[in-house]
Amino acid sequence: MKVSPDVMEVLLKLRDLDDLGDVALLDLARDARLEKLKKGKTLQAGKCLDRHVYLIEGEVELVADGRTMQTVKAGTERALLPVFRIHTRGLEARCVEAARLLTLDEATFGRYASTIRPEQSDGIDVEEYSSTDQQPDLVEEIRQAFHHQEVDLPSMPEVALKISGAVQSQDADFRQIATTVQADPVIAARIVQVANSAMYAGVSQVESVQNAITRIGLQATRAIVMSVVLKNLYAPKSKLLHKRMNRYYRHSIRVGAISHALAARLPGFDAERAFLAGLMHDIGVLPLLILADRRNELNQDAELLEQVINELGNTVGAMLLEQWEFEPEFVTVAREAEDWTREVDAADYCDIVQVAQLHCVMLGGKQIDAPPLSELPAFRRLHLAEIDPIKLIEEARQEISEIVSLLAA
Repeated sequence: MKVSPDVMEVLLKLRDLDDLGDVALLDLARDARLEKLKKGKTLQAGKCLDRHVYLIEGEVELVADGRTMQTVKAGTERALLPVFRIHTRGLEARCVEAARLLTLDEATFGRYASTIRPEQSDGIDVEEYSSTDQQPDLVEEIRQAFHHQEVDLPSMPEVALKISGAVQSQDADFRQIATTVQADPVIAARIVQVANSAMYAGVSQVESVQNAITRIGLQATRAIVMSVVLKNLYAPKSKLLHKRMNRYYRHSIRVGAISHALAARLPGFDAERAFLAGLMHDIGVLPLLILADRRNELNQDAELLEQVINELGNTVGAMLLEQWEFEPEFVTVAREAEDWTREVDAADYCDIVQVAQLHCVMLGGKQIDAPPLSELPAFRRLHLAEIDPIKLIEEARQEISEIVSLLAA
């Protein structure tokens, strides 16, 4: 197949391909396609999973859930990177003016990706590392990329966006929320199941979504919606990331359930808000796994992946919840959930989540680098020495186990 000089000229400019040899560039050029989009037309990220898309001419807006996240203009530094750096649901490129696109075959691209040392792939300045001494440089470069908004964060799915907005509204309508929930059979079934679980069980079984929402409350409904959509927001490609995603998901549910049990037995706290806070405390793992899925040095190295998550997860999580317009108290939880020595004037939901994380360890979860429970400032602020939290969690073990089983199914 004849290779277009125009295609080769573009390929030679792309940062992803800086270190490729002539044979690799020719191979990519043979599979490349030049396409045009008229003004006002859109290109959905979810339909480009098998192509790398680059903007050659024109201007596009990256839009998610009706909000413009970023503008990409041909000829700029940003245009030297793929239009879609993640493929989250609902993300699309909308043509502000007529655009010309170059697309590369994903399989061909992947065949050569591991042989090069990209200076800035996926919007992040990263080199291939062979020693642990260089790993801090990788972490810092990823940190800067998120700080300068060079990484596209996943957008909140529409059903979660509607529920979250409705719950935060002062005139929330249970009937309207129930109608929204019923549009997703999986979420609707989970809400009814949770309403009939040991955590919320009343005198009689509930069968309707509206009655279930009335029983468990709006915040718990919001938490269950988030638990379902988070599980389906992203499907990892590598076995390592698939395993890490499952561990993240089960851990988040378990911390949410324990946070609920703690808050239900402590004065001044709402158990449903604690449930949501616990569920979302580790949300920063999600964007980092999405990023890692497209970087061989991360998706094939469990130790390096954990280092990146441990050092950046809280910062990225806070950024994501701010983008999703969560209330400040949840952003604080995401940012400070592993800041074990944090000092605040009064006990808050972050304190509850910290204690819940340590209880996860006691119940067989992964060890974490934290002080003993009794030495935790959060333990002191919550006055837990007066109520024996270990006994409290043991009493709630059935509730916790059932919720984890339901939501992780």
